[in-house]
Amino acid sequence: IENENIVVMETKLKILEILQFILNVRLDYRISYLLSVFKKEFVEVYPMQDSAADGTAPAFDSTTAAMNLDRIGEHAEAMFGVGKTSSMLEVDDEGGRMFLRVLIHLTMHDYPPLISGSLQLLFKHFSQRQEVLHTFKQVQLLISAQDVENYKVIKSELDKLRTMVEKSELWVDKKGSSKGDSTVEGNKKEKKEHAADEEVTAPGEKSSENYQIVKGILERLNKMCGVGEQVRKKQQRLLKNMDAHKVMLDLLQIPYEKGDAKMLEILKFTHQFLQKFCAGNQENQALLHKHLNLFLTPGLLEAETMQHIFLNNYQLCSEINETVPQHFIHCVATHGRHVQYLDFLHTIIKAEGKYVKKCQDMIMTELTNAGDDVVVFYNDKASLSTLLEMMTAARDGVEENSPLMYHISLVDLLAACAEGKNVYTEIKCTSLLPLEDVVRVVTHEDCITEVKMAYVNFVNHCYVDTEVEMKEIYTSNHIWTLFENFTLDMARMCKKREKRLPDPTLEKYVLTVVLDTINAFFSSPFSENSTSLQTHQTIVVQLLQSTMRLLECPWLQQQHKSSVEACIRTLAMVAKSRSIALPMDLDAHVSSLLNSSSTNTVQRNTSSYKTATRTFPRVSTTPNQWDYKNIIEKLQDIINALEDRLKPLVEAELSVLVDVLHRPELLFMEGTEAFQRCESGGFLSKLVQHTKDLMETEEKLCIKVLRTLQQMLVKRNKYGERG
Repeated sequence: IENENIVVMETKLKILEILQFILNVRLDYRISYLLSVFKKEFVEVYPMQDSAADGTAPAFDSTTAAMNLDRIGEHAEAMFGVGKTSSMLEVDDEGGRMFLRVLIHLTMHDYPPLISGSLQLLFKHFSQRQEVLHTFKQVQLLISAQDVENYKVIKSELDKLRTMVEKSELWVDKKGSSKGDSTVEGNKKEKKEHAADEEVTAPGEKSSENYQIVKGILERLNKMCGVGEQVRKKQQRLLKNMDAHKVMLDLLQIPYEKGDAKMLEILKFTHQFLQKFCAGNQENQALLHKHLNLFLTPGLLEAETMQHIFLNNYQLCSEINETVPQHFIHCVATHGRHVQYLDFLHTIIKAEGKYVKKCQDMIMTELTNAGDDVVVFYNDKASLSTLLEMMTAARDGVEENSPLMYHISLVDLLAACAEGKNVYTEIKCTSLLPLEDVVRVVTHEDCITEVKMAYVNFVNHCYVDTEVEMKEIYTSNHIWTLFENFTLDMARMCKKREKRLPDPTLEKYVLTVVLDTINAFFSSPFSENSTSLQTHQTIVVQLLQSTMRLLECPWLQQQHKSSVEACIRTLAMVAKSRSIALPMDLDAHVSSLLNSSSTNTVQRNTSSYKTATRTFPRVSTTPNQWDYKNIIEKLQDIINALEDRLKPLVEAELSVLVDVLHRPELLFMEGTEAFQRCESGGFLSKLVQHTKDLMETEEKLCIKVLRTLQQMLVKRNKYGERG
């Protein structure tokens, strides 16, 4: 295209931008209109009067009060205009026909950006109701004075932060112009040009002041994420709606000198914000997931943020690409054995209470293929002495980034890969860490509780609670050697029965890992055929005695009592089925427990029910809390009602678009050039040709066009009377 034509095309693009702006203003008007209708209806049904003189809130009967959803629906439909009223919000005086003629005409140009822009507006025009519904769902009401104040604070802070990010080249030290590990090469953001007379920040003191300003903003925004579940959810949504995450992502991409300590501190606060931003919030996790490449670097902060993006999100974990675990295994091999890399891999194995078998298999494959740089075990005599030395040095606790902590995390990761009964990973794990080696470490006098916890948990998931039988566990003495060691640790825990031992790690090990392993082994269908059980009856009795002593500790919490009781019950059933003789006093204790446990459960449940029933009326909710909950519930009712009411109209809009694309020539006068081009298939051929180009550049628009073309090939559906 000649230079002169390019200027013309660019001018037409500007016209499209103006039209886009007009349509956005129309959308804002419609959302404001719907909210005003909602407010009017709400106030009619629930008069928000001032509190009475005695401080009580005005009473209203919520059982009989109901909003007129049909009337609100009628307002919503009328807002789009029908017949004579249709011109009020249209962009022309012909019911939108002139607008369509302009867009169809622009689509037939030989300038791809213009075609894409015209198609975007065409789809926007024929999805007005869908767009309103989608936007109305995203509306966040600022109900309390605190909500409004939070909004003002966040807006002010974000505006200042945006400005600082845009002017970063004026205050960020870039000597040597190298970027830190935490940014992606080649992804440097272009900065806005500044006027020549603009004040340039001087180096040194002024630059340091700018660092402090940015740090202060980040600290305040971090606090804005709130404390407590309900508060955090509201703040997360508010921050999302104000695009706080976009500013943070821009901040992460600022070029800086690798050794810039102040900038590294700012990046730490930025990552902390993003981690809080998506904590327990799947919608926000999905937003950050779109920018995954920013976090696929060797940086440890990035690894922690990645962990939060996927944490307890089954959909994201199950859809993960194999390149992601490969990246982290590669980071371990090339950038050091950092626990943060393994923590991420651990995160994607289980989400929302479900195991992600795909991730277990991928991680297991990568670990099996990795060298000794990644998979570090201490199996031989020389390396075992190294492990013992590390454990001796860690008597007072394992340091966070130590080689011992890495080894513990690695064993935990392997156990997690086999958790939930996965045949493939179980076999791979047992080949990596033999049972004999595990027992040798766990039963050594210098073995610390943290290592025992990881190793015994590994035994449970890779040898005991398995999909297929691991014969070694039932034919050798190894598991019984472990059980003997369990009794020693339980005895340590019950040393002073009346006084709780100040050792939470030992307590966690015994009450979770040890009890789970005992329960899993004696409950396993494979143990029923085990001949070794008969020759180790004494150990079964010792386990019963140890668990009974544990149950008698007065400081034991109720949730742990249930676990201990379940373990005793399992051991007692085994003793009975195998005719293992118990000492008289132990037998009496066990029988008494088994007989009383079911009665106690019923009594506890009855007591809890009575307590709940008795105390329920006393729970009072402040008027503001009730108002907030009531308003949100009623807004959701309206959204649901509008979705049902507008559904046939949304589908009908799409059908009209299909009709327009079928016969675009009907928009133009006969004999005109545009009419002839459309009639001869010029428009459709241009549409198909442009769609091919869109596959590489604009995937979303490409999908929209392809779906519409598909609709053109099938018979039109019925959309109801109003459709």
